[in-house]
Formats: sequence, structure tokens, C-alpha cells
Amino acid sequence: MLQFQKNNNYKILEVIKMKRFSLLLPLLLCLFLLAGCGLTPEEAGAEEADATTLSPTVTVTFPEGYTAAEIAERLEENGVCSAAEFMALTSDPVFLSESTADCLSDLPADAVSECAFALEGYIFPDTYEFYRGESPRRAIGRFLNNTSARLTEEHRARAKELGFTMDEIITLASIIQKEAGFKEEMPKVSSVLHNRLKSPEFQKLQCDVTIHYVNKFITDSPYLTGDTAGYAEKYNTYKCKGLPVGPICNPGLDAIEAALYPADTDYYYFVTDSDNNYYYAETYEQHKENCKAVGLEG
Repeated sequence: MLQFQKNNNYKILEVIKMKRFSLLLPLLLCLFLLAGCGLTPEEAGAEEADATTLSPTVTVTFPEGYTAAEIAERLEENGVCSAAEFMALTSDPVFLSESTADCLSDLPADAVSECAFALEGYIFPDTYEFYRGESPRRAIGRFLNNTSARLTEEHRARAKELGFTMDEIITLASIIQKEAGFKEEMPKVSSVLHNRLKSPEFQKLQCDVTIHYVNKFITDSPYLTGDTAGYAEKYNTYKCKGLPVGPICNPGLDAIEAALYPADTDYYYFVTDSDNNYYYAETYEQHKENCKAVGLEG
């Protein structure tokens, strides 16, 4: 009887302990949450960063018109690969010769020796998923495979019909991409460039965006060694005749389509105002009037 009483008392004590713990549990949870809320912004940011690194992959978006250097630097910022190693591969003759990407059949044989970055224009802007710490070769391979899928035989046939190589179309598209602020303006900007290229009166395209490319991505480039002055003659369309030696950015499909299918116009000039309105002209006199209207000298 005494043993039973002891056991019974023991059970009663256990029940009491459990009830007390159940009453304390909400309080303990609140204290835990309040402690978490006490993190400084720096500590919270560190925890968020730690959580991010747990993912083995990262999704990165590259806007249309990004240059090879901008793409490389965004890859590095997202922990994919070294920007310098990526850029080195863009003009590596061994890498280019070993690549099986179909789009490289459009690359001129002298691209490595003539262009600042041979793969400029062929690194298709899109959204990609990469492994963190991925090799630069594999990263570039993803871009080239996408470019190969985007450039079709219809595109090449149309380029040939116009009297251009596909590389020349990509070069033209890269200028259109930078000059036209909107998709709707691309065919008209394209028509200006096409008209100039076809006219014996206009030896030079005179596009400001090519000067910007030389100044920002060639002259001051950390990815080029030696004297870069010679590239100014090849890319600056105020100095070179016709198209520059290669693309000045990586154009999207809209710009490529505009290069292949320009609007039917007699325009040879255009200018924009501060609100990104476009003003086109057939003659230099009209162009000067447009420039005056937007506050520029023709």
C-alpha cells in the first residue's frame, strides 16, 4: 500500500511539472523571439548572407546592351567566377578553337587579332542559372549555347540578302541597341544606319555610342594590356569608315531583328531630347533645326 502511494505521488508530481512547463513554454518562445529581434542591422545582414551562400546555384539577369566586361563583373559579384578569367577567355584563340558553339561560325577569322574582345556581341543577354564557383569556361559555354539557339538560319539568310555577314549584323545591332532607347525606335534608327552605309555621301556612321565604348571599355579597361590607342581607329565611327571592327555590346533579339529589318525611310540623321523623344531628318538642314529644337548644336 505504501509503495503504491509513493508511485502515485510520483505520477502526480510529474503531471504538475508538465503543466508548469506548458505554461512556461509560450513565455520562453516570446523571449526567444524578442532576442532574435535584438539583432543589429549588420548582424541581420550577415545572417541573410549566410543563408544565401547555402544555395549551390544563383540566378543572374543580364540586361540587353551589357558589354562583355559588365557581364563578367556581374558574374563575379554573384560569386559565379572571376571577371578577369572570364574576360581572358573572350579573346583566347585556344578556347575559341575548341568551342563547339554554332554561333562561333559567324565570328570572323581575324576577330582575336582585330577586336578588343572577340566574343563581344556573342554573349547573349538573358537570365541564367549558374553554379557558385563555376568555371569561366562553363559560364561562357552557357552564353554561347544560348546565342547559338537564338541566331537562326533565317537570320543568316536575311543577312546575306542584305549583303551583310551575320557578324556585321550583330555589330550593327549592337549600335542600334545603344542608340535606340525603345524597341519602337529600333527599326527607324536602323534605317538611318542602313541608309548611311548604302550612301556614297556618308563615309562614316558618326555614332556617339561608339566613342563611349572606346573611352569606357577599351581605353580604361583593366582587361587589356599594352597600347589600346589603335582600337580608337577601329571602333570610333567618327574615325573609321562604315561599321566598326566589331560589336560594342551584346545586343538583344529586338535589336538584331531591327538590324535585319530596318524601317523603310529616307532618314540620314536623328537626335533625341532630354525626354527621350526621337527626331529624324532626311537632310542636314532639317537635322540642324531638330538639334536647335532640342537645345543642341547641329
